[in-house]
Amino acid sequence: MCHLLLVLLARYTYILTYLILCSLLFQVEGAFVQGIGYFMNEEYVTNSDGLLVSDGTWTYKIPTVDTIPKQFNVKLLNSGFHKKRVLSSKASGEPPLLLAASVHCATREAIRAAREEYHCSRSGSSPPFFDLEVPAIMPTVKELCGLDNVEKYLESICSK
Repeated sequence: MCHLLLVLLARYTYILTYLILCSLLFQVEGAFVQGIGYFMNEEYVTNSDGLLVSDGTWTYKIPTVDTIPKQFNVKLLNSGFHKKRVLSSKASGEPPLLLAASVHCATREAIRAAREEYHCSRSGSSPPFFDLEVPAIMPTVKELCGLDNVEKYLESICSK
């Protein structure tokens, strides 16, 4: 389960709560934050020759302390030996990495709700299909919400 808040004018995504049940606390948290980076802000920019332009922290945006959910609950399960697991192994990195896709899905739902609220859909019908690629960087999210510039936003507020 993932709850997030899009602050479009400030260009931030705040992940409010996230609940995950898994093992090995720090690997779980690290893998989840790595997944957030992959799905939300790690954009690979290349030049016309196909060479990577975003090759440092000035141009390549990695997850930072403000990326981590404000409430991040991880519960360690002490399930011990299990005869169907190889040497009682427990996956601790891959599941939370893939669960970070829920942040992308929650962003898609927030965009859908914003499109309904700001009348970007056809009247009387559900919002038209939109493609939210990975990573879902904030300028793309704002554009899909119909708030790609301040004038559009103010116009939508004044029309209410």
